[in-house]
Amino acid sequence: MTCKTTLEDWKYAIEMLKRFALPKMENEVFPLLKFSYDNLPDATMKCCLLYCYLYPEDYCIPKKRLVEYWFCEGILNKFDRISEAQMQVGDIISSFLNACLLERDGEDCVKMLDVIRDMGLWITREFEATENIFFVKAGDQLFEKQDAKEWESAKEMSVMKNKIKVLKETPKCPNLRILFLSENEFQVISDGFFQFIPHLTVLDLSRTKELRALPDGISQLVSLECFDLSFTGIEELPIELKSWTNLEMLDLSCMDNLRKIPQHLICSFSKLQIFRRVYLIDYPNEDNVLKGGNEKLIEELKGLQHLNILRISIHNMVCLERFLSFNSDVAPKH
Repeated sequence: MTCKTTLEDWKYAIEMLKRFALPKMENEVFPLLKFSYDNLPDATMKCCLLYCYLYPEDYCIPKKRLVEYWFCEGILNKFDRISEAQMQVGDIISSFLNACLLERDGEDCVKMLDVIRDMGLWITREFEATENIFFVKAGDQLFEKQDAKEWESAKEMSVMKNKIKVLKETPKCPNLRILFLSENEFQVISDGFFQFIPHLTVLDLSRTKELRALPDGISQLVSLECFDLSFTGIEELPIELKSWTNLEMLDLSCMDNLRKIPQHLICSFSKLQIFRRVYLIDYPNEDNVLKGGNEKLIEELKGLQHLNILRISIHNMVCLERFLSFNSDVAPKH
């Protein structure tokens, strides 16, 4: 390999290695690695591990996000509150680390080695009879979405960390529950894109900074429980999102362009347990909870009986006083 001196040479060499090494990996290496997977104590841990395969190779996976997605997806069904589920997750992640199925990546993240991720995708095809259940093209440098027909039978899908700019189809995905679209270059998502995805519970649109507006049809995701819009360019949340009566997690962190959250929207999410909104600009719009330095937002949050994890910006004494009047069951995070 010392003769490989250009980027193109190395890319070609890596591609050839992947092509010729794969049969040997599948026949000799993966069955050995699968022993660690088979010896996980229960189905819950296996489901949690398979979830990690939705992320790209060598991706820094935030542990807190895994907790929230596993909880909203119902994998951690022993607990009703996210704060209680966190204890179980610590034990699960420790087991993965001890079995070398994950490795630490700093204090707050974990990472999956390439060979372990490849083994996991192999498991989903060969042993779980789920060739059409997992659709993973994460980090594949795609410039456009794959044929919508490839999505139809999928239950868990990830096309995150690509270069897709437009989603214009209307896919029919009656079984889809998890959809990772984060870290793309979306400029437009068609109004009909989410029209026929009735059972979607987890939607990650984070870090799509070019996207300025949510499609009209997104309010039809009435089963949605987890929605991550952090680090996006979205300018307004539509009042039609009140149809999301099952929502448990909403992350609006670091949305620099967000100018309006209609009144009576946040308080309509009666099952909400996790809310984040870390950014503060006072926009002079009467029908807007962002008016007045988050005072109206705090008032709406106070009515949410299940709120368990909260992170918001507080920039004046009035907001601080209202914030401190929260029920003691809420675990505030500044």
